[in-house]
Amino acid sequence: MSALVAVQQRFLDALLDGGSQAAGDIRGTPHFAIERRLAVYANAYRRRLAEALASVFERCAQMLGEDAFDALALAYVEAHPPRDRSLGRYGVDFPEWLRARNPELATAAGVATIDAGLRRAFDAADAEPVDRTALLALPVAAWAGLRFAWVPALATGQVDAAAIERWREPEQRGVEGTDASITAIAFWRRDGQTFFRSMASSEALLLERLRGGATLAEACAGEGLPIPLEVAAPALLSWIDEGWVARLAVDTDPM
Repeated sequence: MSALVAVQQRFLDALLDGGSQAAGDIRGTPHFAIERRLAVYANAYRRRLAEALASVFERCAQMLGEDAFDALALAYVEAHPPRDRSLGRYGVDFPEWLRARNPELATAAGVATIDAGLRRAFDAADAEPVDRTALLALPVAAWAGLRFAWVPALATGQVDAAAIERWREPEQRGVEGTDASITAIAFWRRDGQTFFRSMASSEALLLERLRGGATLAEACAGEGLPIPLEVAAPALLSWIDEGWVARLAVDTDPM
């Protein structure tokens, strides 16, 4: 390890754990002691991380209010120093941390999940989605063997329905959502804009099976809970229209 790297490591360790490892590398003055200098950097470091969380979890911060979110963000920063060079990936487990910290934060955690899903969709790699004509051009008999490749921006998650209500109107102070049922949601990006929407349980199950590599026939006949084609077909068309599907392929031996 070079001398410069060693100095940088001592300084980083001091920022993270508040120790005095870097004291010998810093020059103090009678009016500005070494400990105060380190404290300034340590505080600024934590403030920038909290601000990064606030920029990603914007609706969650609006819902909780600036002071409450700031206190939670700083507590998260203390417990989770960054491990990645990119701040864009910092806080990926912040929604789960909120949920585990206090059951009363479940709705806020759901709002944060939506915030994170939309940010991930925004940052995902580009891909050109197929048009519905690619599906409609296939003979109906070929649909059973369909396999799908998905755009990188597509992701799914689960939140309580109250979180969706609060994400849409985060500044309604004191107004909690009333629906605690768990709802599947999908996130995606199209034409530079990010979107999310809820999915019925049958649609979410069909999508899960197809994303797992099943053919359409296999997904519809899934063990324990079959999904009728008349339910699957409209879902497929909506996914294509929304830009979720990057490529179609037909398996000649679908079952």
